[in-house]
Amino acid sequence: MKKIMLINAVDEELSRMAVLESGKLVEYNIQMSAREPITGNIYKGVVLKVERGLQAAFVDYGARKHGFLPLHDVSPEYFRGDEGEEEGHRHRRPHLKSGQEILVQVARDEKDHKGAMLTTYISLPGRYVVLMPNRQSTGISRKIDDDESRKNLLELMEQISAEDRLGFIVRTAGMNRTKQELSRDYYVLLKIWRDIEKKAREVHAPALIHQEGDFGVRSLRDYFTTEIQEILVDDVETFRKMRAYIGTVAPRNVKMIKLYQDKTPLFDRYHLEPQIDAIYRERAELKSGGYLIISPTEAMITIDVNSGRASDRRDVEETAFRANLEAAEEIARQLRLRDLGGLIVVDFIDMKDRKHIAEIEKTFKKALSLDRARTQISRISKFGMMELSRQRKKSNIQEISHVTCPHCKGAGMRPSLEYAALSTFRKIRLNVLKGTYSSVRITLPHEIANYLLNQKRSDIVDLENVHGVSILISGNPDMLWEEAKFEFVEREHVPPAVPEGEEGKNGEARAEGATGEAGRGTRKKRSRRGRRRPGDRRDEQEREAEPATAEQQATSAPGPGEPPPDGPQEEKKPGGGIITRIYDIFKF
Repeated sequence: MKKIMLINAVDEELSRMAVLESGKLVEYNIQMSAREPITGNIYKGVVLKVERGLQAAFVDYGARKHGFLPLHDVSPEYFRGDEGEEEGHRHRRPHLKSGQEILVQVARDEKDHKGAMLTTYISLPGRYVVLMPNRQSTGISRKIDDDESRKNLLELMEQISAEDRLGFIVRTAGMNRTKQELSRDYYVLLKIWRDIEKKAREVHAPALIHQEGDFGVRSLRDYFTTEIQEILVDDVETFRKMRAYIGTVAPRNVKMIKLYQDKTPLFDRYHLEPQIDAIYRERAELKSGGYLIISPTEAMITIDVNSGRASDRRDVEETAFRANLEAAEEIARQLRLRDLGGLIVVDFIDMKDRKHIAEIEKTFKKALSLDRARTQISRISKFGMMELSRQRKKSNIQEISHVTCPHCKGAGMRPSLEYAALSTFRKIRLNVLKGTYSSVRITLPHEIANYLLNQKRSDIVDLENVHGVSILISGNPDMLWEEAKFEFVEREHVPPAVPEGEEGKNGEARAEGATGEAGRGTRKKRSRRGRRRPGDRRDEQEREAEPATAEQQATSAPGPGEPPPDGPQEEKKPGGGIITRIYDIFKF
């Protein structure tokens, strides 16, 4: 099986790395210039506050959100003994206070509303070795399980680091490497650490001290293995950086890195785009006809195994076993491709045979051994559930390349057209019933506006006629589904509050007001005027063109002591209403 690595870095905005095994995508990683990862970066930060209740400190390291530093991740150089402790007592606690400057490394990127996770235990990963300057411990990767190999590697590294006395861990890639190769990688890391120490003494916090290397270099460091036979790069600058790095740590592998110059895009040349698109889907297909449903949530990631078309009614147990066996290998692959971390729960198809269950557990564990991230796995429960925890250091592929849907807010669902339209209509009706507006203008998404104008037209017309209000609805194709813009025009005169029991047939109020001057208790009922509609404007203009009589003017503003309009007409007395007095002045 031929295994190759592809580096697509021709676009500055997006760099991609893929590892193929016999044409099948087995490893994938991306980096976007707009969201460069900060995991592994080293900063000089300032302690803002120490929360003893949380057993953590908040650190300003220059980012928009303050970092979270657990006290158990504080290195010994920041420790002190408790006051009044007896001699020989070993209990010590971190000595941190507000305003203190410390050197921190980002252990996990920011996520949503959470700040980055920090640590003072610095680690510098190399090709074969991880240098840990402020630790005295040494170790060998747990994935190297051969006792003889572990013993030989430890002896070699102790000879190399005898003078410095710095902590280290030999990576899985360091297996079967010579002393010269391990030494070369170790001293490259040691030089980086000396430069970090020097810069940390010269700058004031908050400040960036050390940044992770080029994307291509990191890909070599983290994903390159002895099984990879060829490395193709489509960008000249990235190609040069990768050859310079590999020439330093593994000179014999330099010729493996080749510059891809074909006109056909690199990933299209190997038909990778459809496989990459499948990473972002909730459903992952299995060759047998079954499928996986991968659902990330805030608390955990759930994976459901379904038999699909692979079902066999003749032997249900055997069908479930074959589907689960295939699913176990595919789940391990999907975890690597999508870089899913945290708590993961897998719901396998129910099986009764204990031998089948043990075989699934063994297969799954073997498939996870290929993963670079640390994993902890449990047994399959009686309900067919398996729990596992996978190390999470950075944002996964989907978080880097995607944003939360503005329509569904990450729920994966949005209101139906009918539900959204009726909700908007209720808001319109509520504002109209207030009686304070003469017109309402609503701008809605195009689909919702069309629904209201077509399906709720009669209801809108009834609101206009009954309440004497103009309702105008318009659509905007650029508006989000849940958006709505309301514009109101208030009435010039707001009618007084109506006592209970005085509403008319159509909800109209019969307004009665006390008329007359102070000391006079005579009351007069006002004639009820008809509701004005938009079509009545022409009639109003015609009436205004005719000369008004004294009786009409007096009716529009009756004076105190006048009889009702339907009673006998009497000669108007001077001292009536203001309109009457104006008329008496000019009639001569």
